Amino acid sequence: ADLDIEDLYLLEAFQIGYLPGWVPEAEFSAVLQARPAIRRFLSKKNPDVAPYLDRLLAQYDPAAGAEALVAAADKVVWTIADLLVYNKCPEVYDALAFHGWDWQEVTSITSLEDKTVIDTGAGTGRVALEAAHSARLVFAVEPVGRLRRFIRERAAGEGLHNLYVLDGFSHAIPLPDGFADVLISSHALGWNLNDELREFERVVRQGGHIIHC
Repeated sequence: ADLDIEDLYLLEAFQIGYLPGWVPEAEFSAVLQARPAIRRFLSKKNPDVAPYLDRLLAQYDPAAGAEALVAAADKVVWTIADLLVYNKCPEVYDALAFHGWDWQEVTSITSLEDKTVIDTGAGTGRVALEAAHSARLVFAVEPVGRLRRFIRERAAGEGLHNLYVLDGFSHAIPLPDGFADVLISSHALGWNLNDELREFERVVRQGGHIIHC
């Protein structure tokens, strides 16, 4: 992926909230001091991070020259590369090898024929798209807008009309109680684990299946 510091402008509010404790602080501060517009954008997009950004600016010195600033920006970008790839080039994420698991790992547990399925933390929609070939209805729940658009484009390209893409989180699924027969998460569990598990049990009917891949 071709990533650079300008790609921070692609981050959504909830993604900006992940930065504290993730990005290297000294390097991030150097970037913010050299690029005050990035600091303003992040603070306006997610005001909760403003005190954290102010602390970094007060605590760390600016980069010692242009070469040090480039190195700092590279370290910041590649530390959070997963977030940036989701927003900038989802096709790169979609091509990663770990997506290539055997779909029969799901269908050996339960058939999806004539069932309502939720794919939560849907990402690029690998699970949702596969499920839509046999399920009655599929709902892909994904908080990143660029990924939602990617899923819709793929579904249209495959002529799938039973796949609906929703803005939401695994810990806050915008569907009613007992709505689905099957819920599947693939490489998407653990951002907010206890709330996620409670939400999964809420939206799946009694006797249904919750499958974590």
